[in-house]
Amino acid sequence: MKKFKLISYGLHVAAGFSKMIRDLILYQPTDSSVARIFVIFLVFSLSSYKVPGGEPILSEEMRFQSEKALFYFQIRDQPFSEELLKKCLDYEGIKYKDIVILQSQLETGHYTSDIFLNGNNLFGMKYPSRRPTVATGIYKEHAKYAHWSDSVVDYAMWQEYYLSRGYRLEWEIDNDFYLIVLKSIPYAEDSRYVPKLVEMAQRDLT
Repeated sequence: MKKFKLISYGLHVAAGFSKMIRDLILYQPTDSSVARIFVIFLVFSLSSYKVPGGEPILSEEMRFQSEKALFYFQIRDQPFSEELLKKCLDYEGIKYKDIVILQSQLETGHYTSDIFLNGNNLFGMKYPSRRPTVATGIYKEHAKYAHWSDSVVDYAMWQEYYLSRGYRLEWEIDNDFYLIVLKSIPYAEDSRYVPKLVEMAQRDLT
């Protein structure tokens, strides 16, 4: 019982810090240097936090969350790159990342489309009517985001939404399976959407 209480207390503290960091990222103060110092202080605090009367049971998880928050804060001032996109995919725990990267390339014309440059939309997402979203509005019939990393967060929410609703096979969890999912939903109106992804993947291998 004591251990359960310690874990619960630690989760409560971690959630509180995560909310503070998220609010800071969304509503950045004018003096960004002050904001950076504050976030770094939170990272240090979370990394060294110990629950009262016990060991730092959640230190690894809290360190991961604080580093994730700091990463998202820092990239607000950095130009987009596929390397940063891959890190976002890792932080969000997105599955089938090789295919997802190909989707981002296809949907944005290798990151040159108007929807991406002005709507921060990496995956051609429409504004959802049912599932939760972090989109801020609509731009040219597509979801619009405050920052391109938010479209990665939204893709993770989309993926979780569909993979938790029966789009899975116990014996098949590779990229081929994910292509079947994208075709079955379907993800795009283009009937050649999945074949295009396959062709892109084959080019990458040659």
